[in-house]
Amino acid sequence: MSPQALETLMSDIETSDPLDFSDLAIDEAGARSLMAQHFCQLDESLSDAGLDAEDRVAVMAAIAAHTMEANFLIHIQRLRDQGEGFDLRRWMAERGFGG
Repeated sequence: MSPQALETLMSDIETSDPLDFSDLAIDEAGARSLMAQHFCQLDESLSDAGLDAEDRVAVMAAIAAHTMEANFLIHIQRLRDQGEGFDLRRWMAERGFGG
């Protein structure tokens, strides 16, 4: 996959889940390009190290899951900082998480 193809897919995702770059020194196109290039370079490095496509997908899935975990943590910390009384269990239940 090329960085440009990945940027297009990222842009499609961001249409339904936009990111806020308003107070950053990089715009969304620049950030998207940087991350797409990095991701493709990582894939190439994994291939050069001898990983087949299935193993590279597994590594990329682990990276994506870890990134989602970090994003979740940052989001929860922001919600907690916005005011007292933030209830994580209630927040998760309202979104269909947990049991």
